[in-house]
Amino acid sequence: MSKAVKIIMGALAALVVLVGAAMVLAVMLINPNDYKAEIEDAVRKQTGRDLVFNGDLELSVFPWIGVKTGGISLSNAKGFSEKNMFSLKSADVSLKLLPLITGKVELRNIDVVDLQMFLMRNKQGVNNWDDLTSSDKDKQKHKAEKTSSDEKSGLPINLSVGGVNIQNAGIVWDDRKDDVRQAVDDCDITIEGFAPGNPFDFNVHVVLSSTKPEVKADINTSGKASFSPDFKQFVVNGLSVVVDAVGQAVPGGKGTINLSGDAAMDMLKGSADISSLVMNAYGLSAEGRLAAKGLNSRSISFSGDMNVPGFNLKETMEQMGIELNTTDSKALTSVGMNFNYSGSPKSIAIKDLLINLDETKIKGLFSFSNPDRPDIVAQLGIDKINVDSYLPPVGEKKAAPKDEKPAAKEEPKSGEGLIPVDLLRKLTLKADLNIKHLIAKKANITEVVVRARAKDGVLTVKPASFNLAKGAFTSSAVIDVRGKDPVMSVNAGLTGLDGADLARQTTGEDKFSGTMSFNSGLSTSGNDMKTVYANLNGDLGFKVLDGYVSGFDLVYLVGDAFSILTGGAWGKRDSKRTEFGEVSATAKITNGIADNRDLVMKSPLLRAAGAGKLDLNKMVVDYALDAKVVGTLEGQGGKSMKDLIGLTVPVTIKGDVADPSVMVNMPRFAAILAKSGFNIAGSVIEGVGDVLEGIGNTFGGSKKSDGETKSKKNPVQEIGGAIKNLF
Repeated sequence: MSKAVKIIMGALAALVVLVGAAMVLAVMLINPNDYKAEIEDAVRKQTGRDLVFNGDLELSVFPWIGVKTGGISLSNAKGFSEKNMFSLKSADVSLKLLPLITGKVELRNIDVVDLQMFLMRNKQGVNNWDDLTSSDKDKQKHKAEKTSSDEKSGLPINLSVGGVNIQNAGIVWDDRKDDVRQAVDDCDITIEGFAPGNPFDFNVHVVLSSTKPEVKADINTSGKASFSPDFKQFVVNGLSVVVDAVGQAVPGGKGTINLSGDAAMDMLKGSADISSLVMNAYGLSAEGRLAAKGLNSRSISFSGDMNVPGFNLKETMEQMGIELNTTDSKALTSVGMNFNYSGSPKSIAIKDLLINLDETKIKGLFSFSNPDRPDIVAQLGIDKINVDSYLPPVGEKKAAPKDEKPAAKEEPKSGEGLIPVDLLRKLTLKADLNIKHLIAKKANITEVVVRARAKDGVLTVKPASFNLAKGAFTSSAVIDVRGKDPVMSVNAGLTGLDGADLARQTTGEDKFSGTMSFNSGLSTSGNDMKTVYANLNGDLGFKVLDGYVSGFDLVYLVGDAFSILTGGAWGKRDSKRTEFGEVSATAKITNGIADNRDLVMKSPLLRAAGAGKLDLNKMVVDYALDAKVVGTLEGQGGKSMKDLIGLTVPVTIKGDVADPSVMVNMPRFAAILAKSGFNIAGSVIEGVGDVLEGIGNTFGGSKKSDGETKSKKNPVQEIGGAIKNLF
């Protein structure tokens, strides 16, 4: 070593010794407690607040430079209820002096006890720290200086800490303007000594509370962490977070959530990874992984996977305060799912979706991108599902109190319509639904297929189809919102439906039979129901062939009524079944008015023909129905049934669609009776009323007991009531 270097090193050593000696002498000769009053006066003059030292100040210089204090408090601003804005019971911070020469910051311990901070805002919107902050101009100047300083400082911080021990810290935000109080209480933080590159254990306990929403959560967090020397890379292993929460905002009023996993972040690469993530809450367990890239750029992306093993969803919902009563007690008791996901701040994609819903398997995928002009892709495939199992038990619906007024009908908000025009104009959609076997209302529906496409303001659903009771239903619909008003059209058709098969599936009984079909082609425009009805045009029709309705024998009822009228005896047995050869009708709809001219019902005894109009704009009906006896049946004694051939009962149906008035056209009926040679019109009317009342009771589910006395009603009213029940 050269002589010059020795001289320099000696001079530096002497300088360090002199400075250290001077500082030690200063600590020995100067008592910081002698200056507490001056410090308190200076703070009072500068801020108008009281700074109070409740304990002694202790300084240390060598080999550790630090400060230790007893209680300190800073009073609140004038006009605020809390006495102090800031207070603590004790604090002890020290760092080693000599390592500072080499740029190393070596803290021994950071100990803080009972640190309390009250941040408040009064009803006028004034904060309790406004008087302590600088002006906006000073803030901008300070921000510019800080930014310039940060840009110049790019060196890693060589920092080590012997330990951190914070006990019973708390921060309160009391907002009187919005009537909200939120607090961090009972905060305990313990960190073992750490240095860059060396793992350290940490434990954090905190109690969070809030009045809006009303919740209180006790949170414990622990794990083992490590940092790189530049603090741009860190790893946490064995992370554990346990949350015990109570309050109205907590599902079920209380709940516990457990989270665990490992996490790593690299700010140099802009990446983060959370692995072995496990969450347990309310009897549900979820496992997953999350990886993110581009955190230091505008090209942020993420990906991962999620697995939810089978759990009892019904019990989970009950723990969350949601009661689910299902027709099948085993429904929702075995639910699980797994999927992969990826995305960015403006997109999300879910792939390989598999949901196990009891005995049902659901597979699919979903993607969403571009919130400004949504682009959605969805595919869902279901093997077999019985939706009846998930419905509430029959009769569970609670009746409304007698004095409870019906809810007022909600009117659409201004600018709202039936169809979200703005969304459809921006939407790009590709959605597919396939269900192999669907059970609904006990009916077995197979091969359900729905395809929906949307682009450039046109939504098309083609097809929407399924098979039911040997029949096939198919339909298509288009909604076009490219113009000023939405334009809609729908075409639908049903062929070959076996009524007997459908009746057995849905009721378990042989109530109905016949081969059913219908077709429709409708179009309209508008974006509210009134306009949609007014612009509705198209055609529809239905036909039922070669069938029967169980529950009543129309031939028997007419013959029995005729025998009463003529004084004879009717010997035919009641078969409890009415057969028909055809029931059919078509209608043409013009500007919301459906016009039907060809309703036909053909049976061995009766023929019925009807015509009329249904005005959807006013929701009123004006319809005429003629039922004519055409069969020839013989009774025992009295007149022959042949005498009734050609007898017609004219019926009018008028009024509100929800509750129409159904009456016999008395002038026409009287003329028909007189022409047929019957003198006792009242008996005939009553006999026909019995027939129609029998039909109405069959469909309405009511039946008189053998010992029940027949009510004395006007015969015409009885006929009208019976026909109304039938319709």
